[in-house]
Amino acid sequence: MTVCCLTHGRPQIMWLLVVLSLAMLASPPPVQAAPPTSAQVSAIVERALKYLETQDDDRLGGKCLIGLSFFKAGRSVSHPKVAAAQAACAIGLNDPSTLPDNCAYSLGLAIVFLLETDATKNRALAERYVAELLKRQKPAGGWGYSTYETCDTSQTQYPTLGLWLALNNGIDVPVTAIEKACGWLLRTQDPYGAWGYQGNDPGSFQRVAQNEIRPALAAAGLGSMYICADMLGLNEVEQTTEEEKLPAALHRVGEEQKPKRRRVVSRSIDHSLIRRSLTDGNRWFVANFALESANYTHYYLYALERYQSFRELSEKVLDPSPKWYNAVAELLQKTQDMEGFWEGGDTRAVATSFSVLVLLRSSQKTIGKVVGGDLGKGVLLGGMGLPANTSNLSERDGKVIETPLAGTIDELLALIEKSNLPDLDQLATSVQTLKLDGDITKRSGQIARLRALVTKGSFEARLVAVKALSRVRELDNAPILVFALTDPDLQIVREADKGLRFISRKFEGVGLPPEPKPQDVKVAIAAWKAWYLSIRPSAEFLD
Repeated sequence: MTVCCLTHGRPQIMWLLVVLSLAMLASPPPVQAAPPTSAQVSAIVERALKYLETQDDDRLGGKCLIGLSFFKAGRSVSHPKVAAAQAACAIGLNDPSTLPDNCAYSLGLAIVFLLETDATKNRALAERYVAELLKRQKPAGGWGYSTYETCDTSQTQYPTLGLWLALNNGIDVPVTAIEKACGWLLRTQDPYGAWGYQGNDPGSFQRVAQNEIRPALAAAGLGSMYICADMLGLNEVEQTTEEEKLPAALHRVGEEQKPKRRRVVSRSIDHSLIRRSLTDGNRWFVANFALESANYTHYYLYALERYQSFRELSEKVLDPSPKWYNAVAELLQKTQDMEGFWEGGDTRAVATSFSVLVLLRSSQKTIGKVVGGDLGKGVLLGGMGLPANTSNLSERDGKVIETPLAGTIDELLALIEKSNLPDLDQLATSVQTLKLDGDITKRSGQIARLRALVTKGSFEARLVAVKALSRVRELDNAPILVFALTDPDLQIVREADKGLRFISRKFEGVGLPPEPKPQDVKVAIAAWKAWYLSIRPSAEFLD
């Protein structure tokens, strides 16, 4: 019987294999080291927005999440879903007594929506929401159900974010409100570094065990702690002197030419307690990182993105494609329904909105808009890079430009080869690269000299050479860039990988992670060699 079934079923089996093969060919490649602006991520987002076009949510917070998703994706304030959220906010406080018991979610999200979309136009309305939110802050410092004595971590996260945006848009936020929220978060952190649901408040900074600990609540608590830390000035750096040296176009602009970013001075919160809290929270995530949190994965991922973004701000680190984001993007790609939505513990519309905001790095965009970047580290609003040394910057027609290094390309190459260029480190970290000669004969000679620097130059010379070669779309440069992947310095490895992606037009690369381990580099080298040999079978490599 078995043989008979297999024999007669062969056409059906073959047909099934054909269908599966076609499905595999039709499915998009997995997201690997894809930044929010990549074509892969954009396709996922657009599919989700198409679904959200036909969706709504009865709650004010749900409407704000949907509207914010479209706005963050580049739609104008006149888009129907953005306008619908604006209209909901306009009537949301008509009768505060009718607000639900968990309205802290909606109040916080309404403030975020109003100040993200048009802070000037919506200022008066946002001030009303801030006032209502502050009325509902519990004596212990957090937010929660009126029928509970405790505050809860989940309901506290959105008010905290809303107050941060309010403060940074010139709306008065009492320092006592921020101190109370921060104090409650400090007191309700578990000894191991996470947060639970209904905070078990011991009334002191001697930590006690918390209940219902899970990744979603840990991310909500830790993200809120980072936000409080920023409002209380923990991230303040002394850079007034350096900013005074910068061109006027780099000075932050605000009312009366004052920095837009604002902090408050706390007299009751010890910064060492906050630093300890952040350290312990980060340690917990290292040990317990997960991509899902029971029943509320998308709500969790939105909290995770917020936590990671404010951590980037605090630590002055900006990775365009961090590991956690790549993992989240891959998960969301795999779990997105064909219609564009995600299933979660909340409604499909809310779960989908959370997912869109995560994929777009919503919190990172907000921080960039408010903070304008860390000038000391060479990061500007909009993601434009600046060299760490800003002494060679100047302004022309309101634009920031870098003063080119004096000398012809051949003269600069000669100095680099001798490591005699005084500003070689400046050139190595600059957004400028060596501009090769337009004459094809001279250009060929310059390329040969750059290739030689990759194999024997100093670190700065190797970096300059790899960056220059990476911007020349010549297949002959591929072998030397593959060799550069063996460089002991990861910055050079990353630049070489960028160059290979540019030359090959394989813009998603071969899967080399931002912080590669030796084995990752070996795999990438083998993949790039295989690609090059597929188009030049007789090619030889330096190693």
